[in-house]
Amino acid sequence: MNKKSLVGIVVGLMIATSAVYFVETSEELFEEQDMIKGPFFLVVAIAYIPVAVWMLKSPNSSAPHLVTIAGTIGIIALYAVTRTDAGAIAFGLEHAGKIGHLGMVSKIVQVGVVIGSVWALIQTKKEAWLEHEDVPNVRKQ
Repeated sequence: MNKKSLVGIVVGLMIATSAVYFVETSEELFEEQDMIKGPFFLVVAIAYIPVAVWMLKSPNSSAPHLVTIAGTIGIIALYAVTRTDAGAIAFGLEHAGKIGHLGMVSKIVQVGVVIGSVWALIQTKKEAWLEHEDVPNVRKQ
């Protein structure tokens, strides 16, 4: 798969993740009236958009991929911690052990974002290496 297609898939998954978080935001803010999780989900939903645009505008840069990988793994880790008894107590949440349907969907899509970003990062590094590699017996066209 070429890098352009791969970046398109990753950006699509990032937009899907953002959409899931917007739905989660509306549920937390308007149905549950949770003024901690609602704004957090809103920030996450919004944060994916400029990073996706950055990724599209800088196709040969590793930075947006690294930011995406680090941020997404951080969100997944925070989710995992809040689902343990100790994490739920520390964060004041009553959802220890509970995994909601939107939580599951977002984590599945986010794993796709991480895998795709790692793959795109490898492709970027590989292309940069091949550009600077002097390969004997190969004519440049």
